[in-house]
Amino acid sequence: METSPQALWAAFQRSFCAAILSLEGIRLAEIWAAQYSRTIFCADELLKSVAKDLELDFKREHSRVAYSMWDYRAHSEPTPVIFIESEEQATCADQEVKTLCCLAAPLKVLITVGEWEDVIPRWRNGEHRSTLVTRWRSIRAAYQTAWRDPGVFGVLVGESDPDGFLRFHAFELDAGTDSPVADRVLLELPTAISPIAATVFKPQNNARLIDLQNVGAVEYRIT
Repeated sequence: METSPQALWAAFQRSFCAAILSLEGIRLAEIWAAQYSRTIFCADELLKSVAKDLELDFKREHSRVAYSMWDYRAHSEPTPVIFIESEEQATCADQEVKTLCCLAAPLKVLITVGEWEDVIPRWRNGEHRSTLVTRWRSIRAAYQTAWRDPGVFGVLVGESDPDGFLRFHAFELDAGTDSPVADRVLLELPTAISPIAATVFKPQNNARLIDLQNVGAVEYRIT
């Protein structure tokens, strides 16, 4: 297992995509339709699958952090490799960002949900990407000024848009990364969810285009 921060972040994203893509479309719709079901899925299935794929031991609520993944093989003393916080509303995630900034591990990940896209007009009441990324990077920079952390701080944002697509955006909060509005769509797939009515239907003629060796190239498209 790679433990360099960048290699670990890339492996985490690949495993995250593989776990999502393993779900049947209807089940994904049922999970995404409610905050409670998303939280349970994240804790009981998704992150356990990622940890297993990375050959790490999964823990919940250890050291008052929502989730963590530990290496039991390399040393006599188990060591944390990944710390993860989740928040169901991106606009309320500042505290999770601050908590992760206080922790020492090669990789820290925030997983959250929100009306995100602000380049393509998708949301009637506005969107939050530029504002939140700028604020979270300012928090990260302030903590880095106090104590330099060489690890990677990654963020995954789930967005179910009005057109019936579920997207996961990925980016980093670390110094030297792209402009505050730059992120990449890590995963895009049609869902059986209407964001307004949560109506379930079965997509037709689905085709998966998967390249788990190239982060950011994982897609799920309707043809």
